[in-house]
Amino acid sequence: MAKVDIELVKKVLKENGVDVRLAATILNQIREASTEDAVEREKPAKKQHLVLISEPEEGLPKDLVGWVVQILEDDDPREVAEKIADTASAFNNTPKGERLPVTSFGDACQSLPPKLLKEKNVWVKTREPVRIFAVKNSLGRRRARGE
Repeated sequence: MAKVDIELVKKVLKENGVDVRLAATILNQIREASTEDAVEREKPAKKQHLVLISEPEEGLPKDLVGWVVQILEDDDPREVAEKIADTASAFNNTPKGERLPVTSFGDACQSLPPKLLKEKNVWVKTREPVRIFAVKNSLGRRRARGE
């Protein structure tokens, strides 16, 4: 809906010879409707990012890959994998899922429709797996000049 200044509406009503009382009623209705719209808008829910790492059956290799996902801030991060697995299972029961079944966690992150994951409050941010490298947290001790 286009945003129009109330003063402009008032001016147009006056130029077109609308009764003053009717114009005041119309302007009050516009003001009330605009305040209702402002109240109805909700703030977006806060979310947290997670990195889900692919763990092969042999254990964790040195070359790790994973996916970045986002969940609601108050959701339990330990339930994310289960939510994705449930969504994949539901997808596999659809006609499209029967033709192209999701068989692994990687397939689920890459090929599940975002709409299905959004219903479970999970947003996959990286469809393709991302390489993960371990780094030391310490940057080392730096000397001050003059030592």
